[in-house]
Amino acid sequence: MRTIDLSDKIPGLVLIEEAVTESEEARLIESVNKETWSGLGIGPNPELKRRTQQYGHLFSYRYRKVLEEYGPLPDFTDFLVNRIMEYKWMPRKPNHLLANEYNPGQGIMPHVDAPALFGPAILSLSLLSECIMKFTCDEQSIDIVLPRRSLVILTGDARYKFKHGISKDLIETTDSGIVIERDKRISFTFREIIAWEVAENAPCCHGNKQ
Repeated sequence: MRTIDLSDKIPGLVLIEEAVTESEEARLIESVNKETWSGLGIGPNPELKRRTQQYGHLFSYRYRKVLEEYGPLPDFTDFLVNRIMEYKWMPRKPNHLLANEYNPGQGIMPHVDAPALFGPAILSLSLLSECIMKFTCDEQSIDIVLPRRSLVILTGDARYKFKHGISKDLIETTDSGIVIERDKRISFTFREIIAWEVAENAPCCHGNKQ
């Protein structure tokens, strides 16, 4: 495990390389694939253009609020939640897990996870393959490579000021010339839900419907 402080590029951005081992990754993938995926016309959140799973709470992107409390996060993530707390990657224990499946040609539009709904730290674990996460703020655009089995941590400006997104391109090239050929990727995003509903005029996960 290697911690890379990227605050010189974006304040509040940290990347943990090899946050999980190969065997841990395999167990996570096996476990999540035994569960039911939604999206692509299947509820809840059938409007999403990729397959997802939610644990802890059910958040509706259509209605901009939490619809249901599911209970604790799944047992197969216990070791990872313990690691999150051991290394203080989040100030409090996550109570929401979003699993996203990205096949080649699928991405997510630039967005900020709703500040009024989710807590001050957003963690996303990349499984199966690497990708480029693009961070944008005003005229700034910064590409960050998320290696397989890495964990990206968004706090501060990275969390609240910069939008982050993933392109649909089959082949990506960073600003520095690194070329990545996209493959199937599953991400685990850990968050803390701090409110069940977002005010009508508040920003809410812009782009998450893609």
